[in-house]
Amino acid sequence: MTNAMIEKPMISKPSEDIDRNKKGRGKKENLTQRAYLSTLSSVMDYTANRLTGLFVNPFIIAGLGTSLFGIWQMLGQFSGYVNIADTRSAQVLKWTVAQKKDVATAEELRSDAGAAFVVMLFVMPVVLIAGSIIAWYAPYITHAEKAHYSLIRIACSLLIFSVLVFKFFELFEAVLRGMNLTFKQMGFRAGIVIFDGGLKILALKLGYGLTGLAVIQVIDSLLIGISFYIVVKRNVEWFGFSKPTRANIFRFGKLSVWYLADAGANMVSTNSDKLLLGVIAGPVTVAYYTLTKFIPAALQGLVNKLILGIMPGIGKLLGLKEYDKVNIVRKKINSISLLLTTAFGTTIIIFNQSFLNIWVGQEHFAGHTANVLIIIMTIQDTFVRNDASVISATLDIKKKVFLTLISAVLFAGFGILLVSKMGIAGLCLSLMISRLFLFIGQRRILAAVTKSETRVPFNYRPFCAALLMLGMAWWLATKTVSVGIYQLIIFAPAAFVISLLVFYFSGLSSTERGELQQLVSSIKFFKSDRGFSRN
Repeated sequence: MTNAMIEKPMISKPSEDIDRNKKGRGKKENLTQRAYLSTLSSVMDYTANRLTGLFVNPFIIAGLGTSLFGIWQMLGQFSGYVNIADTRSAQVLKWTVAQKKDVATAEELRSDAGAAFVVMLFVMPVVLIAGSIIAWYAPYITHAEKAHYSLIRIACSLLIFSVLVFKFFELFEAVLRGMNLTFKQMGFRAGIVIFDGGLKILALKLGYGLTGLAVIQVIDSLLIGISFYIVVKRNVEWFGFSKPTRANIFRFGKLSVWYLADAGANMVSTNSDKLLLGVIAGPVTVAYYTLTKFIPAALQGLVNKLILGIMPGIGKLLGLKEYDKVNIVRKKINSISLLLTTAFGTTIIIFNQSFLNIWVGQEHFAGHTANVLIIIMTIQDTFVRNDASVISATLDIKKKVFLTLISAVLFAGFGILLVSKMGIAGLCLSLMISRLFLFIGQRRILAAVTKSETRVPFNYRPFCAALLMLGMAWWLATKTVSVGIYQLIIFAPAAFVISLLVFYFSGLSSTERGELQQLVSSIKFFKSDRGFSRN
């Protein structure tokens, strides 16, 4: 195998071995159907995660108190900072497999997996050093009382260790996602998350507090990782690690450095909100922000899972340079995203206060203004993530990294200024300013990649429809009183369905509605994976 073949992400002419492999793979891959099955699996896992959090969080607040709950949220975000020292080799492997799976030999794919593993081993000592520094300074960053310093350091160390455990097994998940086979793991992760939720409640009842929660987080990462390994071994015939060439390691290392820079920039830009708020306003404010944002973040996650299921298919289209099809898929993704986020946002603005009153108590609601700003920020972030995922699939993220770094600086600068004056509302505004810059820049990058027009006429119809619906919801929220649990169970789903229909007919053109209907009709909702052979 030549170095040229290794360094290029695509191969122009498949070999006879590849042709034989393709014949053994059975039916032609149905990207839409596989996207549906992968999305169904991701949504099932994510729903289990959020419902478990919905049930467990009141026990955590009762067991730790509002202040320690806020510190627990900050620690979860703070421990994620070890990812800044991570090369993201799993991310590179995922998109490499997505592009090469139909044209590369099994040996070449195993060499790619081996290169990703070697790169990950090289960076592990750096991650451990970074984790030790983070754990030591965690009590100061979270404004913990001196009596809790040792407790905070132990909990943070355990959380960092859980991140490292997951990073090791993430290579197996990367292969599944790259092969568009995440649906093969359907139900495994959901069951593990529910089991760990029960363990957390038991640990709190037995008085183990923060340490107990952190230990269970390690168990969670270990069990999920083992499930990845089992599913990959059963369903991906070529999977294994072969000795990579030096050129392949350098190629993965070079790509990983850019993904590392991207991860670091994203960490500051999007995963530092609780830390910044906690440092300036205190952990109690973090608790209010986290709880008010719980439902918006949960529903945004569902939309993101839907999009993530489609992304490996986009990776294949990009690898084949079918840019017209990429733009068609992007348009459908954006239509689905705006439809769902507007309907969800309208419903949450009206009923979030009532939900929090029933869930954890009225005093934990951050206020109507903060609630609306969180919704707008969430809708904006959904589109930024959509574009970022497409750019990541190209394996050329240099320009995106620089944009994200500038966005992170904007967030930090405006955040320090606005949070001290406006609290949670200031945090949301600073995030919105930084994400607007990133949104515009990413659209320019995608226009160049897909060879489409940069200046696309702005479509005012969906934008105005969404703003009018959100504004009306804000007015209704300030004029209505909090409802009880039974009224919430009836009114909230009804409001969502009505909002969905209103935006579907008022915000989307007849052409866009037809495209969505065609997409839905192409999915066989009750078809299993039996039509797909092993890969």
